Amino acid sequence: MGNWIFFNLGADYVLKQVFGNDNVSMIFDQSAYVPGWKKSKGKMPWAIDYWAHLDVDYVVMLGPVISRNFLPIWKSTLDTLKKRGIRYMILSSGMMKHNYDDITEIKKYFNENPPYVITTRDRDMYETFKDFVPKIYDGICFAFFVPDYYKPVKTDLGPVMAVNFDKIDEPYIYVDESNKKVDVEFNFEDHHYGMKFKGLASVGLRTDRFTDALIYASSPLPRGKRPAKIGDYTVIRPDHRFCPMFIRKAFRYVNSFCADIPHTYANIYAESKLTLSDRVHACALTLAYGNAAYLFAKTGRSALLTRVGAEGINDHPVKIDLENLAKEKNNLIEWMRNIQY
Repeated sequence: MGNWIFFNLGADYVLKQVFGNDNVSMIFDQSAYVPGWKKSKGKMPWAIDYWAHLDVDYVVMLGPVISRNFLPIWKSTLDTLKKRGIRYMILSSGMMKHNYDDITEIKKYFNENPPYVITTRDRDMYETFKDFVPKIYDGICFAFFVPDYYKPVKTDLGPVMAVNFDKIDEPYIYVDESNKKVDVEFNFEDHHYGMKFKGLASVGLRTDRFTDALIYASSPLPRGKRPAKIGDYTVIRPDHRFCPMFIRKAFRYVNSFCADIPHTYANIYAESKLTLSDRVHACALTLAYGNAAYLFAKTGRSALLTRVGAEGINDHPVKIDLENLAKEKNNLIEWMRNIQY
């Protein structure tokens, strides 16, 4: 499932606010994004380019599509749509892996076939393209609209802590145990927490995707146990891969969770008083619902969190100002409504 579906839900809410409930549809992504395919090759040659055949007024791409693979994947489709008089937008947009030449080529393409609208999710994306797209908005990630789309239901689990480590081994977590030798320490809700990273976690600590393959390869091996409760909190361990990509990896520890649909993930993060994770969007959803999150990943994508005031999230648990977030969301929707379509 990955993180994409979270800002897809938010986008569904935003677009229906702007265009109405009956004028918005979701279409599956390009075939190049299927796991295992080398994206620089563009679309799979044996897959139908379904996007190129859509009979719509606008197509909308979401998320961090601006990368070194943007033109190989999208150029032929967007060129075909342009010939058919169909415009495109890039919403909740961010940049992934790229270099100077990649961005230069994308800017050149935007001069030839510009997006009708871009909303960005971090300041770097906005500053990079503000002079190349006439209708561009310094926005936020659409994942922060998920609480507007999905209202959580209560459970009888009591206080919940979400512990989501998809790329490294889950660390050992101690509460008020000053005798333990730990790698990370922080205070939360009048208690002192310590975290010890062992095995592959110590190798991949605060890195981005570095140990992904190793985690999957080693998942059948025995693992130390992890508790069902940490202090006063019931621990839930979501895995963001679609279910079940690899059972022994997704369901290694007690209270694991994995699913094909996003709604229960939103429910978990809405209940989570504290989320500890190496995934940006686990933290984004937690923050969006007014809870505290602590991110363990060194990645440029975390700029979408600082964009909404989550500075320091790589160093300690943080919350964001929900009143300010509401203003950001309202301003973005109003800006989109005022565009001539």
